[in-house]
Amino acid sequence: MDRAGLVGSDGETHQGIFDYSFLTSIPNMSVMAPKNLWELRAMLEFAMDYNSPLAIRYPRGQAYRGLREFMQPIEYGKGELLYEESGVALLAVGSMVSTGEHVREKLKREGFECSLANGRFVKPFDRALADRLAERHNLIVTLEENVLQGGYGLAVTAYIHEHFPKVKVLNIALPDAYVEHGNVSVLREGLGIDSDSVIKTMKSGGWI
Repeated sequence: MDRAGLVGSDGETHQGIFDYSFLTSIPNMSVMAPKNLWELRAMLEFAMDYNSPLAIRYPRGQAYRGLREFMQPIEYGKGELLYEESGVALLAVGSMVSTGEHVREKLKREGFECSLANGRFVKPFDRALADRLAERHNLIVTLEENVLQGGYGLAVTAYIHEHFPKVKVLNIALPDAYVEHGNVSVLREGLGIDSDSVIKTMKSGGWI
C-alpha cells in the first residue's frame, strides 16, 4: 500500500487514511506496517514466503531511518517491544512508531516512565504484546495514521477492556472525515497526531 496515511499535496481524495479500516474487514487478509526502511525490507522478504493475502502499508516519501538498532526478526502476528518501563505504554504502528519515539523522549524529560512498542501487524494484532503491556502499565496509548473508526486502536481497546478492565486506553488516530490537502507536518499538527499534540491530549484529558 504505497502512499498510505497522509500524503499532503497529492490531494484530498488521495489521503490513504482508510486502509486499515477496509483491509482488516477482509477475511484471511493480514496487514503489516513497518516502522522504518529496514523493517520494510524485512517485511517484503517475509511476504515472499507467505501464502495468503498480505498487505504492507508504507507512507509516501522517504522511509524513516531511525530506530535501526531495533530489528527483531519478523514473526507472523508479532510486534516488537522497543523500550520497556512502566506507567505509560505507547503502542504504535507504521509511521507513528517514530512519533511514539519522540513522545517518549519528551515524556522522559518531564520525569515520566514510558514504554514504546511497535505493533508491526495491524491484523492480526499481537495479543501477547497487548497482554504484556496491560500487565505492566495503567495506561496504553495507541497511535496510528488512520481514521479511528475500524482502525487498529479500537481493536486493541476492545481487547484490553475485555481482558484488563482496569487499564485505561487512549486512541490517537485521525478523525472520521476527509482531510484536505496540504503540508504533511501542518496536517499532522492540525489533526492532533504529532508528538506535541499527543502529549497535550494526554495531559488535557487527565490521562497523565
